[in-house]
Amino acid sequence: MRIYGDGTLIHQAQTDDGVIEVVDNGDSRSLHFGTYPRQSSMRLSDPAHLALSYTQSMMGCLLLNPIPRRVLVIGLGGGSLVKFLLQHFPQCQIDVVEYRRDVIEVAAHYFNVPLTDPRLNIVQGDGYLHVSQLFYETDLSYDLLLVDAYDHNGMAASVGVQPFFDACSGILTADGVMSINLWGSERDLFNTTMQRINQSFAGRSMLLPVENKGNVIALATQFEVNHRDLKLLRAKVDEWEMRYRINLPKALQNLIRQNRNFISRLFA
Repeated sequence: MRIYGDGTLIHQAQTDDGVIEVVDNGDSRSLHFGTYPRQSSMRLSDPAHLALSYTQSMMGCLLLNPIPRRVLVIGLGGGSLVKFLLQHFPQCQIDVVEYRRDVIEVAAHYFNVPLTDPRLNIVQGDGYLHVSQLFYETDLSYDLLLVDAYDHNGMAASVGVQPFFDACSGILTADGVMSINLWGSERDLFNTTMQRINQSFAGRSMLLPVENKGNVIALATQFEVNHRDLKLLRAKVDEWEMRYRINLPKALQNLIRQNRNFISRLFA
């Protein structure tokens, strides 16, 4: 059966949570939720490489915290971020919250997500409830918090509310960074979400637009970042790029250009 242009549908199922499909096209394997946009994509020849530009931009958070020891991922998808972290940070513990059981199963069966890896802990649940529980009931803290909670309708509503971002700020370490994938073309929702992020993080946020895409990555920190801090990273970024291959020099250039106190002026 053929679907999505020249792609070959290799898996299709429907549950109460919706349609889930896996499509192969040459060396690329993609996850879909019943619509054309790819929720996740993987190179069959290099499963840990970040194939989609927005996932590369999400990992721009490494510019601000280059040695994460504990990471929380909200939204598994095909596990691109998880596999990247497992490959490049062998000492890192990765916790994941995914709402859909079928997504977890497909990620393991079709996208090489290693459920038995002791460094990886995946739980099925709601991202907002999970982060709130961590904040109120545990002492766990994270160096990186990666939020990519989308379905066929858009971003999950519960991860855009003020209490969610308050809890996110509360579970980060002193040098922690939240990286969240937003849809910039929905201006009203985008502006509201950024206002909430800035309220929770005391205005300490920056934007990283994804080139040629509608996605915008917001990076929010527990510490102040100024232009001088970003410019000093130029001495290190080429070395990091040789290791990770995620276009970090371009991400750094965009951060420097896009964030000349822009956020504080626009959303104050």
